[in-house]
Amino acid sequence: MRLLKRLFFWLIVGLVIVLALGAGGSYLWLRRSLPQTSGEIRVSGISGPVTIVRDTDGVAHITGATETDAAFGLGFVHAQERLWQMEVQRRIGYGRLSEIFGATTLDTDRFLRTLGVARAARSAYERLDADTIAILEAYAAGVNAGISTIPVLPPEFLILGVQPEPWQPIDSLVWAKMMAWDLGGNWNDEVMRSLLIAQIGPEDADALMPVYTPDGPLILPEDALVRLAASAAAPEAAIQPATAHALLDLWETVHLTTGLGDRLAGSNNWVIGGERTASGKPLLVNDPHLGNRIPSIWYLAHMRGGAINAIGATFPGLPAIVIGHNERIAWGVTNTGPDVQDLSIEQIDAQNYVRYNGRREPVTLISETINVKDAEPVTLTVRITRHGPIISDVTSGTGETLAFRWTALDEEDLTIRAFLNVNRARNWDEFTAALRDYKAPMQNFVYADVEGNISYYAPGALPIRRNGDGRLPVPGWTDEYEWVGYVPFEELPHVYNPSQGYIATANNRVVGDDYPYLLGTSWAAPYRAQRIVEMIEQGNRLTVDDMRRMLGDVVSVQARELLPVLLAVQPVEPREAAALELLRGWDGAMHSDSAAAAVYQAYYYAAIETIFADELRDLFSNQYRSRRDLAAMALRAVLLEGRSAWCDDVTTLAIKEDCATTLAKALTKGVAAMADAQGESDPVRWRWDRVHHAVFPHNPFSQVEALRGVFERRIPNGGDSFTVNVAPVRITEPYLQYNGPSYRQIIDLGDLNASRFMHTTGQSGNVLSSRYSDYLERWQKVEDIPMRFSGAIEGEQLVLVGE
Repeated sequence: MRLLKRLFFWLIVGLVIVLALGAGGSYLWLRRSLPQTSGEIRVSGISGPVTIVRDTDGVAHITGATETDAAFGLGFVHAQERLWQMEVQRRIGYGRLSEIFGATTLDTDRFLRTLGVARAARSAYERLDADTIAILEAYAAGVNAGISTIPVLPPEFLILGVQPEPWQPIDSLVWAKMMAWDLGGNWNDEVMRSLLIAQIGPEDADALMPVYTPDGPLILPEDALVRLAASAAAPEAAIQPATAHALLDLWETVHLTTGLGDRLAGSNNWVIGGERTASGKPLLVNDPHLGNRIPSIWYLAHMRGGAINAIGATFPGLPAIVIGHNERIAWGVTNTGPDVQDLSIEQIDAQNYVRYNGRREPVTLISETINVKDAEPVTLTVRITRHGPIISDVTSGTGETLAFRWTALDEEDLTIRAFLNVNRARNWDEFTAALRDYKAPMQNFVYADVEGNISYYAPGALPIRRNGDGRLPVPGWTDEYEWVGYVPFEELPHVYNPSQGYIATANNRVVGDDYPYLLGTSWAAPYRAQRIVEMIEQGNRLTVDDMRRMLGDVVSVQARELLPVLLAVQPVEPREAAALELLRGWDGAMHSDSAAAAVYQAYYYAAIETIFADELRDLFSNQYRSRRDLAAMALRAVLLEGRSAWCDDVTTLAIKEDCATTLAKALTKGVAAMADAQGESDPVRWRWDRVHHAVFPHNPFSQVEALRGVFERRIPNGGDSFTVNVAPVRITEPYLQYNGPSYRQIIDLGDLNASRFMHTTGQSGNVLSSRYSDYLERWQKVEDIPMRFSGAIEGEQLVLVGE
């Protein structure tokens, strides 16, 4: 951020010098910001001693007499280790970034205030039961106790001159809803489709935004319960290109500022029944794919108190194990990809009345004041109709007034209670009872228990639309396209002990066309799911080690599928011939040191551009090329499903190119681009990881040149956008990776102590800590650490004692 560079240049330089020297009184003083991890600390707010043991890998094992004491302890360690992260997350949710970053984040704050996540969190909090509120209050008390014990704040606070405010129970719900935002953003697909229709027409727009591939695997097996599908009329409303461009630009601004809403987000999980494992008990695996960041979005912890004894991944800011296991069950999640967001075109007059079914309804007006560092406060009037906040008010140049409907903005949301009850659950019945409270983001939960059962459920609020398929904005002045309720819990997709003996999900399509409700219209490309299923079915007497190999697999089913077509071209230059020779006989494995992988990536992205950019022009470079799964499935249809008309370059009117001609151009272009990136002309000398680095940006100091090298982390990596060990390319910054497996777990229901887990960077969010990025190389190598669950846990012990 330029403002930060200007305001804090000299302080930044001073800090860099101190950190670089690694000695002296200033450095020792700064190290007082590191947490106390042994001894005894007196606190108020607990009923008895709370023990926090950090094992040899830095995992916190928290034991209290009650659930509230355990929640207090988790809040305490989150504050000790991740205070700056929690501060930024909270400010994102409340739309208060500009208070510390200045006008550079004002557009993001305007959007977030308009969206109203904090208003929705407040409403949800008021409707929670007393027991859940008690845990949120205990967690908040723990956070505040942790803050009070830090003699020197972490470096970010000192650099920016920020003091943390006391944590409030509602703050946890605010961040939970922002995580739902991170995983639920199909509204920009509606906007993108509108742009495509305006430029190339509805039929070609459908070709470039396919729902799925014809033969891609479904999550639910064929013997799962389904019913006849209901018909849905499509709306005829569309929005103007200027409006669509303005909204997509706004989305990009919010994404770059917050790190949330990445189009590359996804996940894998699978659960394998005992008949396929060496132990005779299930194995459950999960690796959620989220935007890279440092510190990691996850914090590994073990909570024990009252009815909760669970270990796994937590979100700093939330008082629960989000993914993991307890004494009886294990669970993992991936994003379902449902359509739970709609845009409605409203007709609002100058008096702020909105037209609806021939009547005038008053628009709700909410005044918001945004404090801006080194500037005057900004007043914002948020307008809300029955269809939600008017998000088009946030940006200029829009030709329509658009309201935003989203399930997570409903007045009642019991998702936090659902997670707490999942932590307590001891069997399938209790697990599904917990999921009844689950609202958003809709997830693919896989389940296993020590009795040997494996199962799947996709809980969450799934709208039933009176008409329409959710792919375009709809008229808001009529009830023709209203949501008329949510799909009953019993009729959401689920299966218990499927006959095939496993369940695998990778953001692929959940059910077929005969499912009675509209679940979604945009699924991930099938390649990760295909490879997972392939490896499961090829396996025998599978073990934890086999699961680790699967998590680290970098074979691209997509590459294997496309190679015959990509090889059927005539190279123009010797360098191109050498590149093609590397692809012949290659197995499609995106290993870090592979020259063939580098060739394929260059050729593939050039093929997408050469085939689609002539029709889309600026829309391709500004938007479409970043749509990883859409572009992949559209290219597959062109090269393998007979839609070869797209290979013709529409800018060469006198010539009609076939696919071989166009791919030859793509090969030339791609090889030249990769040679430049590699700094090496000979393809044989290329390595994929020379240009493909996993980047873990820091918010905000990755945007400050003088501090980027101190706070940010990067590491060369293999894999690609469609391997199980996913490593998507951000093609706007070739060939960097800003998304990936944010957490990995392998749970052995035959021996819970044999289970393993790992996240990306380190347990600490303090750059001065040895645990700031000590996981990173192990993460890159797909190594893991033990989920130490029972027996004596060795490590540093801190005891919180009541005052």
